[in-house]
Amino acid sequence: MSNKSEITIGKTLRMLLTLIWKLDKAYFFILVFASLATASNTIFNLFIPKILINGFEWGWKADEFVIAILALAAAKYVLLQLRAFSGRQESIHQHLLQEKVPMAFAKKVMSIDYANLEDAKVLDLKERAIFPVTTYGALLQLLSSAVEFLASLFTITTVASILVSFSPLFTLAVFVLTVIALLLSARFMKVMKDVTENLIPINRRYGYYIETASAPSFQKDYRIYGMHQVMTRKINEYTNEIYNWLNNIYVVQGNTDSIQALLTGITRFITYSYVALRVLSSRFGMQITLGDFSIIVGAAESFGNAFRGVVMNLITAGQAVSYLKPFFQFMSIPDTAEKSGTAKPEPLQTLAFENVTFSYPNTDRIVLDNISFEIHRGEKISIVGLNNAGKSTIVKLICRLFEPDSGRILWNGTDIRQFDYDAYIDMLSCVFQDFQLFPFTVRENIDTEYARLNQADNSEGVWKVLDDVGLRAAIEALPGKIDTYMDKSLYEDASDFSGGQKQKIAIARSIYKKADLVILDEPTAALDPLAESEVYEHFNELTRSKTTIFISHRMSSSIFCDRILLLQDGRIAAFDSHENLMKGDNLYRELFETQARNYRN
Repeated sequence: MSNKSEITIGKTLRMLLTLIWKLDKAYFFILVFASLATASNTIFNLFIPKILINGFEWGWKADEFVIAILALAAAKYVLLQLRAFSGRQESIHQHLLQEKVPMAFAKKVMSIDYANLEDAKVLDLKERAIFPVTTYGALLQLLSSAVEFLASLFTITTVASILVSFSPLFTLAVFVLTVIALLLSARFMKVMKDVTENLIPINRRYGYYIETASAPSFQKDYRIYGMHQVMTRKINEYTNEIYNWLNNIYVVQGNTDSIQALLTGITRFITYSYVALRVLSSRFGMQITLGDFSIIVGAAESFGNAFRGVVMNLITAGQAVSYLKPFFQFMSIPDTAEKSGTAKPEPLQTLAFENVTFSYPNTDRIVLDNISFEIHRGEKISIVGLNNAGKSTIVKLICRLFEPDSGRILWNGTDIRQFDYDAYIDMLSCVFQDFQLFPFTVRENIDTEYARLNQADNSEGVWKVLDDVGLRAAIEALPGKIDTYMDKSLYEDASDFSGGQKQKIAIARSIYKKADLVILDEPTAALDPLAESEVYEHFNELTRSKTTIFISHRMSSSIFCDRILLLQDGRIAAFDSHENLMKGDNLYRELFETQARNYRN
């Protein structure tokens, strides 16, 4: 990954605001509304005692007090309702964004080049990117800080004008004491930031071990090999490390809170003393009323709180943006579609590798070394070779999961990188070694157009392909038939399928897609030899009129293929028919005869 993906805090903030605007435009209006509602309540509270005290001094009668109290109560009720409404909306939209942002992240993961997902640096960035959002809660922290920041800013604007009109010197004294308290808070926030940055990788490892300890797939091995003891020791080591870091935080926090409490006491003593003197005498300035006393004392308290709120929430927001920096660094990785061409591929006539060389990211080993070959429409090709010979790499290059280091892959003579990515992928149908079925119904796993676009029902076609792969009877026996879900951990009425059945469903999905090129990378790895033979006996019919590439450790596919591409040490050792290769002295013949002897034995 290029260093160009490095981004500044300012760019991170701009990207964040752009993302929030894209995901939920209404949030910005709710943010301002919630802030104004909170500030209005705070300011209104300052004037309530002044109004009632002035009424007493002015000699209000009982009925006038009742009217004033009722009016104040009604106004307060309206403000509280507005605050409650804005608070609910703020909370709803914050949690909505908390859900939408990981969805945007998941979409990004599915949009970038597949090669990035096999790059250790990108994978590490991916983990560091999502952790602050899903585990640390940096996004919610930022959104909450934004509301409190604006509310404090609106409040301080009003109360500062009240205090300055009372006494600029007094306002300066309150300001200085508040700044000193803030410097202590800033020191604590820095400690928090440093600790959090150190804790993120520790907490990530701790979370991994906790998740692994409870994962069903590990339970048999824990019991057989007693690895639960090692896992417990690892978890305890990280628990103790986290405890030590947190203990340091609490010590610093305790010291900071004590000094701040002292400063708060001094500020209140100065405030009450000076304002009381102004009530009792005009020696230190124009004499004020008891009503003025109440509003100035309240304004001084609110000023300190609001000023701290502005600064602390600004610091908190800055920290949250800093934590989110890896997230937007990952989000800035170019999408595959951004590098896509515009040409539309025609039906396949020829597919050719022209002097293709390839090595995986961050490795020096050449997997494919200047290879060239060509296959033609309707041919069935088997790619064979020893482990790590580059068989699956050829498939990944054809599927544009990786790009060659040098050379070209040509579809009807055109470099595949010149094609529109989606249009090109529509021409391919693949079953990979590590294929995945989704927690949907059987029908949705096979008819992906129906699943994605909710297109017209084509159950007849689904049943046809299930029949072709020998699964019709098994699916018909299910209560939900092709609408049976495939994941019992999510749906109670789902059905468990064997590894072989899942493999056949994956093959059915690849055949159902109306693609020009079918690629089967170890398609029968989960099947026994008899079941594999049964699948291959039908393959001529299943892939009729389609160009097909088979990759298999077993040689069953080779007999049905027109030509065999033999890979050895990253180069093409042979490209000929089964009959011709069996006549010579080569690796293919050795592999075929060795496997045949093993099956006979």
